[in-house]
Amino acid sequence: MSNNPAPNHRVSKNHAHVWAWLLFCATLTLLVVGGIVTTTDSGMAFRDWMTSDGTFFLTYDWLSSEGDKFIEHGHRLLGALAGFLAIGLFVVCYLTEDRPWVTKFSLVILAGVILQGILGGARVVFDERLLALIHGCTGPLFFALTAAMVVVTSTWWRQNKPASLAADDAMPRRTFQLALICTGLTYAQLVVGAIVRHSPDLTSQLAATVFRVAVYFHVLLAFVLLGHVLLLGMRCLRTGLQRWGGVGLLGLVLVQLALGMSTWVVKYGMPMWATRFVGEWTLVNRKADVISSAIITGHMVGGSLILVISLMIALRLGRQLRVLLPRVTASETRIAEAAQ
Repeated sequence: MSNNPAPNHRVSKNHAHVWAWLLFCATLTLLVVGGIVTTTDSGMAFRDWMTSDGTFFLTYDWLSSEGDKFIEHGHRLLGALAGFLAIGLFVVCYLTEDRPWVTKFSLVILAGVILQGILGGARVVFDERLLALIHGCTGPLFFALTAAMVVVTSTWWRQNKPASLAADDAMPRRTFQLALICTGLTYAQLVVGAIVRHSPDLTSQLAATVFRVAVYFHVLLAFVLLGHVLLLGMRCLRTGLQRWGGVGLLGLVLVQLALGMSTWVVKYGMPMWATRFVGEWTLVNRKADVISSAIITGHMVGGSLILVISLMIALRLGRQLRVLLPRVTASETRIAEAAQ
């Protein structure tokens, strides 16, 4: 009998990791289509749920639909796919994972996708824009959970490589803290951005005031976040810590800045101060255009990608530093020793 459990762990790790990646990719696609739903105002294409025009949504003739119904029903089907994948992820973790906390985490993810489905359905049933706002805020949060599952089920995490960083090493620790700050700031920015998108359609008398305050705060937070993300990306490149994440962040934040300015122009027109230099651009309220819709949706999705990359960097550095993360089990230690 062998005392080395590596072969069994290799099978379980691969299964859970594959399911985690499938769910991550499905959620990313779901965010993209959800952004299109919001941009094109297709959220109320159907007035019923869990049916579509009286037909159970899984049997609805989606390919024969057009316009808003095609977009919204595609969003519903992707939500169902994410739900099925979350169920599969939990089952695989329950059957193959030797780390109880990972199985519990998969259960949290399953609860999260159920909550998202309920929020989306309630938004339709009650025709309530506030629920759409909440649904838009919890979507990136669920996406972040799937990204975290990809990290903790990976080979790198299992083998705990590289293990050369010490908790008293100042630079890795500061980079880890900066990654956490970027994660929090990015999520806050996503929430404020959701308020900017949805507040003009709220029925409250304070809707206009909420919109103005949210816009100013969104712009202010954008500069704060830009500085932190640039610092994190450059530090990752300069120190060699999570270099892939640094490259991704630096590229994304520059694209996101351009998309943010473009989004404002296509939705609200050229700012007054800018018209003195470039003139008046007649691009206001052209959200239904393909290019305008792509710009606005790309800006929404770009923020979520910055969120998950910052989180992945924080998790991997935290694992190397053994900070605020589950302890290494005896079996994981044996795997790491066998890999070496």
